[in-house]
Amino acid sequence: MNVSLCGQVVAITGAARGIGRTTAEALISCGARVAIGDIDETGLVETAATIGAKHHARVDVTDAESFRRFLAVTETCLGPVDVLINNAGIMPAGPFLDESDAVTRRIFEINTIGFVIGTKRALELMTPRRRGHIVNMASTMGEASVPGLISYNASKAAVIRFTDAARLEFRSSGVQFTTVLPGAVNTELATGVTGPKGIRTVEPREVADAVVGALESGRSNPRIYVPRSFGLLLQAQRFLPLRIAEAANRLMGAETAILRDSDLASRRAYRDRVARS
Repeated sequence: MNVSLCGQVVAITGAARGIGRTTAEALISCGARVAIGDIDETGLVETAATIGAKHHARVDVTDAESFRRFLAVTETCLGPVDVLINNAGIMPAGPFLDESDAVTRRIFEINTIGFVIGTKRALELMTPRRRGHIVNMASTMGEASVPGLISYNASKAAVIRFTDAARLEFRSSGVQFTTVLPGAVNTELATGVTGPKGIRTVEPREVADAVVGALESGRSNPRIYVPRSFGLLLQAQRFLPLRIAEAANRLMGAETAILRDSDLASRRAYRDRVARS
């Protein structure tokens, strides 16, 4: 099946910058009517004007009523929401014991609870119509364990399992589910981060193109890895005993990529912005 995105109403969170913004641009170029949401109102206004989004509104993904308003106003302005892309996320990095309890809580509130809230609000709208597509932006870090990203790993692992279970529960509802697992992406979120050997950093447009392809397929996509090579590596490791898989990760530098090899000091601006969000 090849579904045309022209005229479809798409709501995207975390769309003031990075993957969200680029995905919004890609969908607009396909003729979709795109509403972008973000907690950063200044960045949101600039992005909406630049890319030509049909609607924009501040949304706090951790607040169920804020998310409900975002989708409700989107439907008032643009029509019934065909697609929700849960994209908003944060990635503080560093030693676990240096991470404040407040930051830990915020990681899970945005990266996990925000996806649960958004999916629930979208399903309330989509299931009576028996159509719709929910895309949850997870991460390869939800399937790979990396020192220095403990909370982020856990938050994204939860998104993957949550989306799997939702896809099964709503299999006959007419609503499709897609989980996207990017590796390191060339955005502010990955500033200063060094990835494992042999795994390239991808551009936001590659992730956006993967989302477009998933939506055009008209079906659920349980796992879309960007780059695909990272997905093949993760899948292959599942057939190995845990100790051997972890030894292979050490050889690739995965265990030291964040805490030893990354430039965490260069992430200060990102860290400060996230703390204010």
